[in-house]
Amino acid sequence: MSYFTEILAETSDGFRALDVDVRDASDLDSLVEMMQAAGSEDGESVAVIEHEDEWFGLVRVCENNEIRVFLSDLRAVELSPFADIFADFLDSQPDAYEAEPEEEFGLEDEAAAQADDDAEEEEVAMLEFDADAEWGGDAEIYADRGVLPAELIEQVEKYRSDPARVVAHVGETVGFADQLQAAR
Repeated sequence: MSYFTEILAETSDGFRALDVDVRDASDLDSLVEMMQAAGSEDGESVAVIEHEDEWFGLVRVCENNEIRVFLSDLRAVELSPFADIFADFLDSQPDAYEAEPEEEFGLEDEAAAQADDDAEEEEVAMLEFDADAEWGGDAEIYADRGVLPAELIEQVEKYRSDPARVVAHVGETVGFADQLQAAR
């Protein structure tokens, strides 16, 4: 599976691809600096990162320099080479250990031992089943341009194995689909 990355800047004539490599960014701040330096002063820019059949990320730098990020699958991003860029969003996940109930020490009867065994089996089963990946960031990333948060989340859930389709939908609505397709 391969990665596709592109940065597009909006100008008075529409969006145009920038000659900037997302992989050169060490964190979100450096990515935003690259986008601002290569982009135009009269518009905004978007960085698109896709991992084939798995996840996508959008980073939007608005005209007022507001930064918005949307990630379709936090766990997949965490395991990717782009994890450092999105570290602030990955850190916001609840700690897996916080969700576990406190252990009751001193219970030695068979019923308690069996209950513990059953709970461990359930936890293992839950870890193996990840049909509902967790998205992260700002679902309102393009609400002002016609992509409503509920619509974006619905697209992510419906086309989980086809992130390019969701990005294309966002691009069509916002106006960068043709430039993005040409860059592919």
